[in-house]
Amino acid sequence: RRRRSVNKVGIFVNMANHYEIPKWAGKPHVGLHLDVAKGEKLVQKLMIDEKKCYLFGRNPQLNDFCIDHASCSRVHSALVYHKHLNIAFLVDLGSTHGTYIGNIRLESSKPTQLPINSTFHFGASTRMYTLRERPQTAPKPVMEELERMTEDSDGGLLGLPETETELD
Repeated sequence: RRRRSVNKVGIFVNMANHYEIPKWAGKPHVGLHLDVAKGEKLVQKLMIDEKKCYLFGRNPQLNDFCIDHASCSRVHSALVYHKHLNIAFLVDLGSTHGTYIGNIRLESSKPTQLPINSTFHFGASTRMYTLRERPQTAPKPVMEELERMTEDSDGGLLGLPETETELD
């Protein structure tokens, strides 16, 4: 949303974009982050699990994450987490060169669902942002599981009778 004010000579001046965070916004779960890649190389990991909304754009004073590319607006886009749906949404804030999920350009000012593992970018920038969750706890290692099975089988080898220690 743009605010305008009148300068000393009575001319309207556009002030910086100030995005009004929706009432449905809430803090995301711990570990939500963006993997930032340039080409095939991962160049950055941005944690986005502390606030309801993160702003992206060229102006470092107005944004959470600065996009250093000429095709990006001063305040280009917002990433907002929905507290009830537990889904991230991406909002283009009226940028000239657009915000894209994959290669689909977002409609200006319309929150668009951003599924986990989806990739987005701003304007003509080649940096790609991929929404990621913290990996879930891995299953028990195989050796621990084998040890447990061995203990449960009264000393036999993985279910073989104690008198047989080899397979035919």
